[in-house]
Amino acid sequence: LISYIIHNQKIMKLQVSVKATDLQNVAGAFKGTSDPFAVLTLLAKDRNSKPVILGKTEVVKNSLEADWATTFFVDFELGQPTNILVKIFDEVSKGDNKSMGSCLFNIGATLGAKVRTVRLRHF
Repeated sequence: LISYIIHNQKIMKLQVSVKATDLQNVAGAFKGTSDPFAVLTLLAKDRNSKPVILGKTEVVKNSLEADWATTFFVDFELGQPTNILVKIFDEVSKGDNKSMGSCLFNIGATLGAKVRTVRLRHF
C-alpha cells in the first residue's frame, strides 16, 4: 500500500506498507511455522549514491500470511527511478535468519498500476 503527500509539484512523501501472502514455510521439519519479517531497502539512484536501508518490520509469529503494521517513508521525485528491494526472512532464535524470498519494485510503476502486487523470488 502506498499513500502520499505532495510537497511540491515534483516531490512526494510516500508512506509504504507491505504484506505477504502464501509464503513458503522455511522453518524446517518439526519446527512449526515461519516467523516472517521484512527488510526494505531504497536502492541507489546512480553510481555515486548508496542504497539506504529504510528499516525492518515487526516479526509476525507462526504465519505464512503477514500484514505488517510498520510503515516506511520515502521521498519520491516524479520522473526519477525509485526502486525498493523487499527481503523477507524467517526469524530464527538461534542462528541466522532464513531467507523466504525478495522482490524489487519501482515506485513510479507501482503508483500507476491498478493492482500493486509484486511476486517474491524464492532463493
